[in-house]
Amino acid sequence: MKFRLSGLLVLVLLAGCEPSTGFGTIVSSTPVVPAPTTSAAPVLKDVPTETHTGRGEGEFATSWPADQLGFFTFDCPKCSANVIIDTDGGEYGLVNAIGKYKGTTWLNTNPDRPTTKVTVHANAQWTATIADYRSLPVAAPGATASGKGDAVFRVPEGVKSIAFTAKTRGNVALWVHSEKVRDLLVNAIGDQSKTVEVAGPAYLRVDGYEASWTITPS
Repeated sequence: MKFRLSGLLVLVLLAGCEPSTGFGTIVSSTPVVPAPTTSAAPVLKDVPTETHTGRGEGEFATSWPADQLGFFTFDCPKCSANVIIDTDGGEYGLVNAIGKYKGTTWLNTNPDRPTTKVTVHANAQWTATIADYRSLPVAAPGATASGKGDAVFRVPEGVKSIAFTAKTRGNVALWVHSEKVRDLLVNAIGDQSKTVEVAGPAYLRVDGYEASWTITPS
């Protein structure tokens, strides 16, 4: 009888050592409803243009708003070697060219990793500007735009496609960036003639510092 009581006491003590959480199910009379999620697009803001100058290798800080795309123009008319631009926002090779260069691209594409520093690799005097959407040419429906080198356009609502041609011996790429998509539409070497789907409003970027090109929205 004593053995049975001792065994019962041991069971009670062991039960008292069991964790007090992590077991069982809590039932609530009031259902828990998850908070609704939203994916509202950032409101476009008018941001003052930044201008930075330097010579050769260097870097500069920027206070560009984290929720706004910036449009980065780099001009180095006397560069004679590699021109490479990186940022701490994860945009490596933002510019990657050889020799004299002038072109526009975008930066600050990741709101969770805003660009605060730009690193320049060059061997001559340069000027860099960061501007907002107002600085971009508009790709108007039915109007052909032509150019050479890297460029960015603002594509208005109503545009459904872009006819794109390029003359080059090197690589050429075409990107689209909008609230719904960021996609590489063209990535090829040599002359190109293609029509691609692009739904405005969006931004269109031409990468090809050696390329002469045309775009015709429709």
